[in-house]
Amino acid sequence: MNKSNFSIIYFLFIFFILYYGFYIYVGLTTPDGRLYSSFLYSYLNIPYWLSIVVAKGSQLLLKVTGYDVYQKNPVNITIRGSHGATIAWGCVGVGVMVVWLAFIAAHKARIKYKFMWIGSGIVLIFVFNIIRISFIILSYYYHWAYFQSFNAHTTFNYTTYFIIIILMIIFVLHYNKMKKKEYDLA
Repeated sequence: MNKSNFSIIYFLFIFFILYYGFYIYVGLTTPDGRLYSSFLYSYLNIPYWLSIVVAKGSQLLLKVTGYDVYQKNPVNITIRGSHGATIAWGCVGVGVMVVWLAFIAAHKARIKYKFMWIGSGIVLIFVFNIIRISFIILSYYYHWAYFQSFNAHTTFNYTTYFIIIILMIIFVLHYNKMKKKEYDLA
């Protein structure tokens, strides 16, 4: 069991391909981009879709908790009588998702096991992001100066990376336990 079950080369390869690939894709779906594709913008605008998921999730959370929420457009959330927020593609947390996905994919494990962990981590990131956006909307409604004065994007990144590091530790402990069990059975 001396052989490493994690490939840093594979991790970096997946990370760079997905991370920079996403930024290229954003350029392809941005009307002012040099490589703009009207087809991708109209039919496969994944950055916009991800923003809609976060906006709709925040809208649902606020409605369930009793707020009169509406959307001026699919990526905007507003509590009636307050300022709203528009979710740009940069607010979705793709960088954190890519780190998580690459970390899990770089392990030697069954594909089903990897998909379970990747999906769980990405759902957790989305849920945390939806809660964050909801708090930002509430800060506009209640005029919470503190929430309006700090950098929500950077705070989200630091907090989410902290959560991802904890998830990585849990994954490695669980993965090593599973591998040891397989080794003991062999």
